[in-house]
Amino acid sequence: MLKSERQRGIIQEVTRQGTISVAELAARLGVSEITIRRDLDELGRLGHLQRIRGGARRQVPRVPEPPVVQRQLAQAREKRAIGLAAVELIRDGDVVALDASSTVLELACAIVTRSWRNLQVVTNSLIIAHELAGASGVRVVLIGGSINYDEMAAFGTMVEEMLKRINIDKLFLGCRGIDPRAGLSNDLQAEVLIGTERALVAASRQVIVLADHTKFGQVFLLQSVPVTDIDAIVTDSLTPEELLQEFRRQDTRVIVAPLEDGADAQTGQTSEVLKTSEV
Repeated sequence: MLKSERQRGIIQEVTRQGTISVAELAARLGVSEITIRRDLDELGRLGHLQRIRGGARRQVPRVPEPPVVQRQLAQAREKRAIGLAAVELIRDGDVVALDASSTVLELACAIVTRSWRNLQVVTNSLIIAHELAGASGVRVVLIGGSINYDEMAAFGTMVEEMLKRINIDKLFLGCRGIDPRAGLSNDLQAEVLIGTERALVAASRQVIVLADHTKFGQVFLLQSVPVTDIDAIVTDSLTPEELLQEFRRQDTRVIVAPLEDGADAQTGQTSEVLKTSEV
């Protein structure tokens, strides 16, 4: 295979899949991982893709996030799988918090399909509160404050003050970007959202991040949550294994949700590496 053909194949795979590992590309193109790394470095410099540790991802323009109702449509299949895997971490009697993200909304949808006797859900999201309204055995505590209509949720000082008086067992948190070194991060425009995110983390005994493969390797200006505060990550099977291994080496539990049309979908099982303390 000529170099130009190989690199064209790499671009096609990255464009199709969104995020892909060096090992996957090497196997698909029948060349060594060293060759793939060199190609990725070159293609990254030329702006054809974004180089990340362990692989590459589709080039994504750095613009402010669209409103949450638009984000619900992106990676819908992956988010649905993540929500179904995450609901398995909830036990009857838990007090859980759901942040105002499109991925965590899929967890709320999964909660509605289950039977509960006494599940308490704390959220700042108007959409999630509406989704859970009337669900049998689920009691919703809506944190109030200044409404951000792009996010359809409450943020700011009043929300943060209320969270100081609440004890949460498990927090399910979405993110703009997640990286093994930088943790969770967001851009400057999201500064008020970050304050609420940190308050949710401070009120919670366990922090579980829900992130599809497009969020990995993304680093923005402001860190919202360091890796040391993350107990578990739930992602989809398109996330490069090399990146997930970096989180595992930091003693973070990783749960990989199978996709409906993936090779692992027939088993109906998630794959994971357990953290020393169970979530």
